[in-house]
Amino acid sequence: QWEGILITRTSGRHGTGDIGTKMGTVSGYVLKTPNEPSFYVTGDTIWCQEVRDALAFHQPRITVAFAGAAQFLEGGPITMDAKDLVSLCQAAPYSQLIAIHMEAFNHCLLKRSQLADFLEKHRLLDRVTIPDNGETLVWEA
Repeated sequence: QWEGILITRTSGRHGTGDIGTKMGTVSGYVLKTPNEPSFYVTGDTIWCQEVRDALAFHQPRITVAFAGAAQFLEGGPITMDAKDLVSLCQAAPYSQLIAIHMEAFNHCLLKRSQLADFLEKHRLLDRVTIPDNGETLVWEA
């Protein structure tokens, strides 16, 4: 606890197979206060049981997902891709999603426009905010 904010560490998986094992421990965080909506930062993780469990247990009103589908030259994504975000939305209909960690690093292959198109096809674009680099978001309860 710090300054009235309860901070809870969560887990995840930074990829699958050998890469996921080599990438090591994932840390996400849930922030809660008595008078503000709960806030979950998934950290560098793909969609996995640990994220599903954190969502179910904490039921955050806002979830920030690292969604650039980052990956190396071999292996699958080490952060969430578009399909992962759809799964997250379906598992947590009570949470507004913010997709970040996109286009800022050369290994983040999922572009904002691609994600927006994918979410539109799944009728989830109203549930996901995809901010531009440097954009400030303000939550109004």
